Amino acid sequence: MQQYDIVVIGGGIAGLAAAISAKEHYEGEILILERENQLGGTINQCIHNGFGVSTFGEDLTGPEFVQKFIDKINKMGISYKLDTAVLNLSPTKEINAVNTYDGIFKIKAKAIIIATGCRERPRGFSNLAGTNCAGIYTVGSAQKFVNIEGYMPGKQIIILGTGDIALKMASRLSIEGANVKAIVESKDYIDALDKKLSNSLNDFNIPLRTKQKIIAIAGKSRIEGVTLVKLDENNEVIKGSEEYISCDALLLSVKLYPDNELAKQAKIEIGSSTGQILLNEKSQTNIAGIFACGNVALGYDFSENVVNQSQNIGIVTTQYLKKYNI
Repeated sequence: MQQYDIVVIGGGIAGLAAAISAKEHYEGEILILERENQLGGTINQCIHNGFGVSTFGEDLTGPEFVQKFIDKINKMGISYKLDTAVLNLSPTKEINAVNTYDGIFKIKAKAIIIATGCRERPRGFSNLAGTNCAGIYTVGSAQKFVNIEGYMPGKQIIILGTGDIALKMASRLSIEGANVKAIVESKDYIDALDKKLSNSLNDFNIPLRTKQKIIAIAGKSRIEGVTLVKLDENNEVIKGSEEYISCDALLLSVKLYPDNELAKQAKIEIGSSTGQILLNEKSQTNIAGIFACGNVALGYDFSENVVNQSQNIGIVTTQYLKKYNI
């Protein structure tokens, strides 16, 4: 069984920031476990700028922002394993993991930091009627296809929802030559935390259809179009307002949900309404020696806030080890 002082589960920006902070305050062995083939998490696919102003005093793209943390990880000699899935996490701080290099292996840690982030909810949460045809993606999946894999999800695109990623992808797809035919929102305002993103819709002449929703999806093997209806002030369908729009791709701006499955295995307390890992006034979970940082504890938040909270968790973790001389 491999043994480490601190194991960080998740190599996104939260996990990296926590590991660096812990190493700055503690000389023990730290290991980061990351299921993707590179460190940095979803910010790697955010190629727009706007990152790093508070942290580094620079206006950086997502990959540039991440690389500064990765460079520091390598400089400090912090170990990490990529393409590694954590299978189990116990309350006694034992981890079962697997990758192609080590096979299935066990790790015993003195302290663990969970930094597993958020995941997109599946299509079912959008309550869309219609066949399960190809061409329907979450906006996060589409972002990865375009910015990381180099594939376009379609040419004639409709986006359902107005979260931050949805609005960013609308302009990104337009730049790549797609025709974003409509962004559909059931509310009378956009959901994005960054309200300035709505300005980009005007720049690319992308229609924003508020107080509307999709009631039907057409297509068998692949999506061919959707039917929209208008909503009144009580969110009731206005009769006779049906409108069919053809498309070959539908992107869903679904809500994000904390990736808390490992925390549940370890019997860590989870917020019943939010799904977030609950932290006490000392920034600890209910299990001694297990901590959490980033979006799995905060919910979806700006990257700079995630960094600040994660750096604090790194310090709190080292204080725990020093206090109990573990």
